[in-house]
Amino acid sequence: MSIYKPLHERLCRFVQTLVWNEEDAKDISSEVVLIAYEQFHKLRDEKAMLAYLFAIASNLIRQRQRKEKFKGLFNFQQAVNRPTSSSGEDAIMRYELNQALNKLPSKQREAIVWYEISGLTIDEIANIHQLSISGVKTNIHRARKQLQLLLEQQSINSKQKKGV
Repeated sequence: MSIYKPLHERLCRFVQTLVWNEEDAKDISSEVVLIAYEQFHKLRDEKAMLAYLFAIASNLIRQRQRKEKFKGLFNFQQAVNRPTSSSGEDAIMRYELNQALNKLPSKQREAIVWYEISGLTIDEIANIHQLSISGVKTNIHRARKQLQLLLEQQSINSKQKKGV
């Protein structure tokens, strides 16, 4: 458990970024810890614990997203459980960012979240994804460009709706 404690906040931040619903994020984080604990004997190097946790979380999130595709486009529960702890404008910006992130391919989404939000190094991401360093850099670069386009498009759409 002493290995996990310093990594807990980074794991929770990573999961919360990819899963908008706070309760789902807590469930996934708990499930990650449970799986990691059960499989801890398979971990060869304790320094790889962060990569191990993030890989488990990514797999669980992908499984959940595959299941969600069959529930339809609008998820009432997700809309009701949107975080409201910060100002309305911050919440809207976070919501729009989350919507844009969800439109990215999973490798790009994970790479940008791990690098920009969770603070992983490119080397750590390369180990988790089992990619070359240049592959990770490419995913991050493409994710940034795509996010910029998506957010600009959202901004244009919202201005058109307001009649500005």
